[in-house]
Amino acid sequence: MGKALTPLLLLLGAACSNSDNAIFGAIPPSDITPPIEWDDIGSSISGRVGLSDAAGNPLGIDAQVVIMTDRPGLCAKLQQQPDYFRNPTEAYLALILFLPANDHLGTFLPGRGGDEGTGSEIIGSDPSRWQPSIDATGGPLAPFRAVDAGYITLSDWTETTEGETRGTFSLVYAVPPPLVSVQGFVFSGKFKASGCPGMNAALLP
Repeated sequence: MGKALTPLLLLLGAACSNSDNAIFGAIPPSDITPPIEWDDIGSSISGRVGLSDAAGNPLGIDAQVVIMTDRPGLCAKLQQQPDYFRNPTEAYLALILFLPANDHLGTFLPGRGGDEGTGSEIIGSDPSRWQPSIDATGGPLAPFRAVDAGYITLSDWTETTEGETRGTFSLVYAVPPPLVSVQGFVFSGKFKASGCPGMNAALLP
């Protein structure tokens, strides 16, 4: 039987490191996930990533990816540790947006035909919860995944350090098993991401 999330008054949270990057939303803590609410955005990066399965085997599918996190220097971290989002070495919050690798701009809807691959995950890494998460899920991290609702917009895209990626999002996230919740959690925001060529080898959840 799943564990319910710790009761908490859910107020709309906001975080931004500057006027170009913002994440609004909050999720209360559980035994296997820390509280999710951004006080600051330390990195906002974009790039093309080859997706892989849980064992690290390539799936032959690329995605355009935007990652926002509270930690600085994320591009360099991924170059040094491609499995940063599978085998954490520090505490962090990360919101990952997945978009089809078709170089199109516009509005993408999770679950809509033609927008296959559109989605998102929110990850909360907390060393004190790694072992409980391993016991409950088999891994140290338990991502919140977006359901087929909401949207991601893309007004500009880059995979190079000279350009920038811009857009907005509003998505609903479900709790990871074995957690249970009668509600989804809405997150919205905007991004102005810098290109990170080193993302292409990252192992994303």
